[in-house]
Parts: sequence; C-alpha cells; structure tokens
Amino acid sequence: MRHAHWTAIALKRQRRSPNRHRARRTHNSPPWEGGVGGVGSRRTSSARPVLRQPSSAGKPFAAELPTSDGRCPPPHPPLPKGGSYKVPRLLGALLLFLFLAAPTHADDEPEIAVEAGATEIFVGESVDYLVEVRNVKTPSSPDLSALRKDFEITSLGDESRNQSSTFIINGRVTQQSSFGHVYRFRLTPKRAGHLIIAAPTAKVDGGTISGRALELNVVAPDPQDIVIPEIKTSRARVYPTQPFEVTLRVLVRPLPDDPDRDPLTPLRRRPPHLDVKWVDPPAGLTGEDKGRWLQSHLADNGVGFTLNDFTMRTISFFEGPPAAVFNLAKGRETRNGLDGHPVNYFVYELQRTLTPDKPGTYTLGPALAKGAFVSGMDGNSYAARRLVAVAPAATVEVRDVPSPRPASYCGGIGNYRVSVSARPKELRVGDPLTLALNIEREKGSGSLDQISAPDLGANSQLAADFEIVDRDPTGRSEGNVKQFEYALRPKRAGVSIPALAVTVFDPDRETFSEIAAKPVALTVSAGSRVGAGDLVGAIGGSATPKIQSRAQGIFQNITDPSELSDERVPVGVLAGAAAGSWLVAGCLMIVVSTRRRKSGDRVWQRKRSAQRVAERKLSEARKELAEGRSKEALRAVRSALVGLIADMRNIVAEGLTASEADAALKVTSVSSGDRAAVSRLLETIESAEYGSGAAAEAPTMIDEAARLIPSLARALERGS
Repeated sequence: MRHAHWTAIALKRQRRSPNRHRARRTHNSPPWEGGVGGVGSRRTSSARPVLRQPSSAGKPFAAELPTSDGRCPPPHPPLPKGGSYKVPRLLGALLLFLFLAAPTHADDEPEIAVEAGATEIFVGESVDYLVEVRNVKTPSSPDLSALRKDFEITSLGDESRNQSSTFIINGRVTQQSSFGHVYRFRLTPKRAGHLIIAAPTAKVDGGTISGRALELNVVAPDPQDIVIPEIKTSRARVYPTQPFEVTLRVLVRPLPDDPDRDPLTPLRRRPPHLDVKWVDPPAGLTGEDKGRWLQSHLADNGVGFTLNDFTMRTISFFEGPPAAVFNLAKGRETRNGLDGHPVNYFVYELQRTLTPDKPGTYTLGPALAKGAFVSGMDGNSYAARRLVAVAPAATVEVRDVPSPRPASYCGGIGNYRVSVSARPKELRVGDPLTLALNIEREKGSGSLDQISAPDLGANSQLAADFEIVDRDPTGRSEGNVKQFEYALRPKRAGVSIPALAVTVFDPDRETFSEIAAKPVALTVSAGSRVGAGDLVGAIGGSATPKIQSRAQGIFQNITDPSELSDERVPVGVLAGAAAGSWLVAGCLMIVVSTRRRKSGDRVWQRKRSAQRVAERKLSEARKELAEGRSKEALRAVRSALVGLIADMRNIVAEGLTASEADAALKVTSVSSGDRAAVSRLLETIESAEYGSGAAAEAPTMIDEAARLIPSLARALERGS
C-alpha cells in the first residue's frame, strides 16, 4: 500500500540515467489503463508535496484514454510509423552494464567502443552518448569535433574503469589488469532527419584510433493544432545585471464536449510532460532559488504537467516516487487553428526571471510538450492522440555598456531615482555635516551591487562651497535602495547643497542619461573669532609675567610666599611607601603565578593575542594595497575583523559571514555603532568578491578597520 504522507518541502536532483532522453519509440511508458474520461485517483493528503529529482528514466507519457476505436490500448501501444519496439528496461540495463563492465586486458589492442541511449528521438530532445577508450592506462579525451556539425555536445563527466586482479591457484600467483575509461556526453541534434553520429577518435602512443559511427533518426513533429508550445522572453536584448523573464507558454485545445473545463483534467492519471532546458539556467545566467520557484506551482489535485525529472518524495516500500505535477494554468487565448477557424485555447505558463552576469548570446530552449491529449470524441469517451510538440528556442543578447562612459556614470543600468538629505541643516562654517545620497532601483533595472559612489567633486558648485572630506564612501544597500554618506564642511556662510546629478545607462534607448536630486537648503553661519584669552590654558589677567625676588626664593607668578608648603621629609609617609612596595611586590608575584597558570589555557591565549594578530593582518592589508592588489588587501581586512571576533569569542573564523559576525557581537558589550560599522565593512568586502567595484574603497576600509579593532578588542574583553 502506498502511504501518501508528504514530508518537508525540498528539491533534490539525483544522477541522471543514461536512458532518460529516449524518444516515444524507446520510452519506458507505463501501461495504459482504459476508462471513460480517464479520471484518475486523487491524492488523499492535503499537505504540500515534496519535490525531488530521481535517477529513474521512466516518465508519465500516455493518458488513460481509450483509443479512437473505443477499445482500451494494450500495455505497450503500437508504435507510430517508422518506429521500433523498445527493449525491456531490465534487459536494457543489463546490456548496458555488460557493455561497460566487459573486461579488457592490458595486452589487447587499444580500441574505442561507443553507445547511444536511443536510435530515434524528436527534434529538441537529446540523447546520451557514451565513449569508452579501452586497453589504455591513461587515455586522452576523445575528439568529437566531427560531431559538432550536426550536434550540440555537453560533457557529463568521465570515469576510470582500470582494474587489477590477483589469483592464487595451487600456490601459483597470477595477476591480471584491465584498462578502460568511460566518457559521457549529451548530444542535442541541430536539425531533423537521419543523422550520423560520426566516429570519435583518440590519440594513443603517437597514433590515432577510431570508434564506429552510429545512426540517429531525428523526427520532426507532425503538424497539429491540439497543443502548441512556445518560448517567449520579455526582452530580446539586455545588459549585465538587468533581469528579464523567460516564459514557456503551452496552448491546449479545449475539450470537445465541455469547452470550459480544463482539458488536462481527463489526463490526471497520466499527465502530459514538459521538458524545459532552462529550469537550470545556462552558464552566465542566474535565477531565483529553483526549489521555491517550482514549489509555488505544485498542483494539489494532480491536474497539470510533469516537468523534467522532478518527482514527489513519498514513503512507499513497493513503488517508486510518482512524478511531480505542476499547475501552470494561466487563462485563455483565441487564435486560429489549422483550418483557419478561431479556437479559444487554454493557456499554461511557466515563467522564470533570469539575470545575466556577463555579455554574450544565450539560447533558451528548445522545450518539448509530449504525451496523450484529447483529440475528439468516440461515442461517450474521449479519443486520445499521442503528440510531441516542440517550442523553438529563444535567444537573448546580453550587451556590454558602451564606451566611452561619462565621468559621472555610477554603474546603473535601467531606471533609478536619486534623492539627497543632509544633517545637521544648521551649522557654522567649518562644521562637519553628513550628506546622504540615495539611489533607488526600479523594477527591471540592474543590480545595486554595480552602483558605485558618484564623485561629488565633479559638481563645480558643490566643490566651490564645500570641502569634500570623503570622496568615495562605502555604499550600504537596503531593499531597492543603496545609500552613500559623504562628509562635508562648508567653506563660507550662506551656502546650500545644490542639485546633484548622477549618470545611468538607459537600456531601452541605449543612451546615458542624468538623474538629478533636488537641492537641500542649509543655514550656515559665520564662525566666531577666537581671541588669545579664549584659549585653554591662557594666563589670567591677575597673573603677572614678571619674576619677583623674595627672601624665601625666586618664584614666578607668586605674590604671597605663604602659599608655599613645608618641604621637610615626612618619615612616616616614606615608611608607608616602603610597606606599600612590599605589598605591590606580593601582588606582582600573584599575577605572575596566574599568568603562568593561564599560559596553558589555549582559549585565554587566543583572546590575549587576538588584537595583535588582527593588527598584523591589517599591516598585511596595507602592504597588499601598496603593491596594487586591492582585492587581496580587502580579504586581509576581512580576515583581521573576523579573526578578532572569532578569537575573542572562541568560535571558528573560517566561513564566518557578515550576519554571523553581527550575531556574535550582538551578545557582547560592543556598541551598536561599532556593530553597524563592522557589518557594513564585511558586507562591502563580500560584495567586492563578486566584482561590485568596492575594491577602489580599500584605503578607506583599511582606515575604518584600524579604528574599529582597538574598540572591538576592549568591548569584547569586557564582555568575556
């Protein structure tokens, strides 16, 4: 009995089976179970299921519908024209195992053996391709350049098959060695037709050995208007860090007897399948967490599509995990069918947001929709038609921001808003003020990580009215806003913050544009003049600068000799001092004894040397910076701060993130200001690792770390 008990939400990918991409003629389709309407059983649990990706090659492929003649189909339905019967799964696995495990001996001639996972596939599908180089101890990778004309090739890794066996028979020792190396590839045909998988070659001992060529029939789907898949992107051309949406849309013709009912409902027992390549984005593109993204699409009633290799994680001792079913219903859309008449299709969509990391042209697709779909009525039952429909691939071009770029360009790509605030607004000439410049990202714009601090010195009016103390501050991101705080000092009275402009790149018009913030009014008054009498430590007016002569001696600024004290030696005080010195000596002996005892305490020693180690790492950071290695300098700064916190708190420093460091400081007596400064520093350094441009701020961050380390050490010492 199957227990439909769903556990915690998770997404798991197992090793793919070499036979996973078989076409319908070699696919391990489950037996059809006839029945009017094909209404399948419902899940007995209302809890959300758990996703996982299995190693099984089997796919739900056919619906439980009767054939057009009203009869239930056999366990293995007849194959379409040009097809061939499949090999049973167990026998096929056994043959593949024998192929890979066949012994090869060191004294045999080198050879190449090849095997394809299928002999016939549909356009858009892929086939697994195995190449084994035998009787060579350390072979070179096979050359597949001859295949690239008709196939896209993806490497799936390789595995050594070298073995050595020792036999002892009647006291006689015999040793036998065999050598082999298996290389796995995935081939995706570039066109339909009867293709030849060209023979691979390999270099062995200065010579060349070849394998054998294989035939592969790539079938183009038949024209039909029952199911229509297509891939669309929100933008055909984007720039790095600018997100875009890619969407797979599947249009399915409504049921002939009930046009308002979901046409996938009768297919619940054997849902149709989608094969979507960009579920795992190609290199250079990143997407949201796959688990959370797919979890939101899971169907509760079993009506929908299965997707790639995702299955449910269930507690069952007798059956494999069922395929995960995704509810992708989006609405309706009317378009003409093959006969020219309008059809109000049901629309299903799978959409994902992707963000490019670097320029290039990226191919998304193709995608396949395959399975049995309702094609009409046969009496009181639905007639089923097995279909494979291909959605052509869509391409997205990722361009780099053109050069030359304006000096005020801050790295933004897309639409942003900028605002400015200042505090305090009432001050005197020379007093410091903090200018906060906020850059807010709008939807569809590039990442805030690419935004760098604008150079306020480029604004001639601001540079004339204010001394810019900090020209390149560290930015801090919160949500869709990145803030930079500058330190300014007004040079004269009556000045204010002028309108400040920042340049960004507009990807729609492909031009640079300025965004400006409103001016900020200040009340700056003139500073008061300071006289000599206002100086700390100045001589008061009653004092005299003359040196006066007295019988008791010469005294400066003394008008009354009675102010002088008795200078006779106090014997009692000296005796007390001597006793005190003995007491101090005893205390020192106790301290020395305690120190010796603690010298064996590793935790105490770690705390004692924490500040010294941190300052040494900071010196290394300055040395790296002087030699032009900014990123290495930032790593040393991070190591100094994280190491200090870890040593004082007796925790492991390796892998300590900014949030974990802040959590460690939160339970100590470190001030909130120092905690915030440490978090900003560590977050900025972590951003620099991903090319955010923060490496240019290394000198400022080294100085900030040098200020923080003594304060942190004192606070952590009190807290321990």
